[in-house]
Amino acid sequence: MDRRTCLQAGAGALFSAMGAAAFAQAGSKAKAGAAGTHAALPLLRIYIPGGAGGGWDQTGRALGAAIQSAGLAQQVEYENKGGKGGTIGLTDFVERYSHDPAALMVGGMVMVGAIALNQPKITLAQVTPIARLTSDYMVLVVPASSKLKDVKALVGAMQQDLGSVTFTGGSIGGVDHMLAGMMARQLRLDAGALKYEPTSSGKEAMALLASGKAQVAISSYSEFKTDIDNKTLIPLATSSRKSLYGIPSLAERGVSTELANWRGVFGPGLVSEDQKETLRRIVIRATETPAWRQSLLDNSWIGALLYGKEFADALEIEQGIASAVTLMLKLKKS
Repeated sequence: MDRRTCLQAGAGALFSAMGAAAFAQAGSKAKAGAAGTHAALPLLRIYIPGGAGGGWDQTGRALGAAIQSAGLAQQVEYENKGGKGGTIGLTDFVERYSHDPAALMVGGMVMVGAIALNQPKITLAQVTPIARLTSDYMVLVVPASSKLKDVKALVGAMQQDLGSVTFTGGSIGGVDHMLAGMMARQLRLDAGALKYEPTSSGKEAMALLASGKAQVAISSYSEFKTDIDNKTLIPLATSSRKSLYGIPSLAERGVSTELANWRGVFGPGLVSEDQKETLRRIVIRATETPAWRQSLLDNSWIGALLYGKEFADALEIEQGIASAVTLMLKLKKS
């Protein structure tokens, strides 16, 4: 997104700044960690505050498999609990596992947005940032039978009657919702009038499309890849700066909006610094394995490792930006 358009778009400018200053995808060359001679954990718990099959679920299970492949944990257990952009799971994790030195929670930009929107009592201040793992762009899709065959048709429908187009994606206030709101704002429409149906996974979004309760779905490319490949869904555009996965970007189709998602892991907030460092070492080592590299390829994820003070600082910047964008786009609590 160029600077002139950023100034016009407002929200887009904030996220463009965030991308440059805090969350540049693969551009940050994080320092690699070594496995050392530490003994494997008998049991590692990976808490996933989202539904089965969703992006956090995919990330958590891929990380767990990589950890086991490296011999860093003898056993990995997974626990799913979704709702409200991960904030329900965040509360549960903090209440149950704050003192557990062998627990990790998956999270990311969606959770940051949900916290900014819902203002829960428990926030990311009660957990420990361990590492950012991946970055991912969103894709807008419609059913194969849709009349909205391209971005031009979608823009026309939104401009004629914004309320006639219902978007679906992740949680209220999450990255998918933000992208839809940023599109409306870029088109000089009232983002507060946007219709949006939240879901906890790509499968639920597919069901809403199939039922006609939503016309456009937004999620990461990895969640829709199979249905795009088998022609069940038509991809309209990606949220990247330029075309990706053979799909044109919104910017290339005249809607100057760019936004990337990210996913990472957090640890308990009330364990020792040595225990936090052990979790960090395990995660960093897992990202060096062939199993993790294969997961990046299989899911079309962009590796974006960041940890330590750099991750904590970037997270703080993003939390402030998410609060500003939530207000700017008039996003409403669920």
